[in-house]
This record gives sequence, structure tokens and C-alpha cells, in this order.
Amino acid sequence: MEDVDPKKLVRALVVVSTRLTRAFRRLIGNESELVTLRALAVVEQYQPVRVGHFAQGYLSSQPAATKLLARLEDEGLVVRETSPTDRRASQFSLTDLGRVRLAKYRTIMTEQMVPYFEGLSAEDRLRVHRALGLVGEYLHNEHPVDRDEGVDNEAFGTPGDDGVPVLPGTITDELTDGEAASTTDTTDNGKGKQERR
Repeated sequence: MEDVDPKKLVRALVVVSTRLTRAFRRLIGNESELVTLRALAVVEQYQPVRVGHFAQGYLSSQPAATKLLARLEDEGLVVRETSPTDRRASQFSLTDLGRVRLAKYRTIMTEQMVPYFEGLSAEDRLRVHRALGLVGEYLHNEHPVDRDEGVDNEAFGTPGDDGVPVLPGTITDELTDGEAASTTDTTDNGKGKQERR
């Protein structure tokens, strides 16, 4: 049975994800909207999310995360609530408007990308689907964001209707305001995991 070097797989995944991110960047166009899209995806993935955990998931400093969440709150895209386990801490969740905004951009991305995958054979689509499921499962199990008391662990990546984990932040991991890890950071520890800051 043939095999592929894991390092080769990781390098290919980094290259493909970078190209995919650039394609989405061209589709959305507005840099501020790209930042908003990625931030909303991170909130959705971990909600209700505290600022520190958002910063880890977004790969930013805590002050930058605080500022970004405040902007999203001002725009009515997220809502701030007091943590039920720590009255001194705040946690954030998407509002209906935030969910609509996120869904809008995902629809744009999907509609633009579907023709490429329609051109694949049924067998190739199944292979891609299986590969995405394996990568999604790995990211779900090995994600660098801490899980502590008071945080709903079910929020750390849940399966979609088809059983493939939904990873809302993944496709836009480079769409930040300059604080994202570089593609080098994603492989520096030899395990394909992003480094924490």
C-alpha cells in the first residue's frame, strides 16, 4: 500500500489553505469585512466565549481581542453577558444579526466554489469529503484553545449534519488585522498545530 510523508501532506495543506484564503479575500474584497467575518466565525465556534479564549482562537493579543469584540458589540453583531461562573468576566455570543452576516458571506463563498467541485467525479468528491473530515477531526481534538470550567466543551467544534466537524474559522485563518500566525507558525512544532501566542 502506498504512503505519503506526513510532512508533505502538511505542506500541501498549508499551500492549499493559503490559496483558498486568497480566493476568499478576493471575493469579499473589503479588509474590514474580512476581519469581521473571521471574528464572527471564532465567536460562533466557541460561544459563549470569554475574551482570553477568543484571543487564543483568533490568534491575537488580548487587548486587540477586547477592542475587536467591542467593535462587534457596537455593530450589534455580538452580545456581551456576564459569565455565570465568574461575575467579573464577560462572555460573548453572536446576535441574530451576527449570524445573518456570517451566513451571508459563507453563502457567497459557497456559491463561488461549488462549480470547482461539481467538476470532480463522484469518487473524487468522496475522497475530498473524507480528507476534510479527517483534518476537521484532528483540529477538533487538538485545538489549542484551553477548555476550562465554565466553558461549554461542546462548543469546541461540533459535527455538522453530515457528521463532518463544522470548523467555521478554518477557511479564513489568515484574514486578520495583522495579528495572525504566519504559515510558518502552523508547522513549527512538527505536529501541524498552530503555535499559541
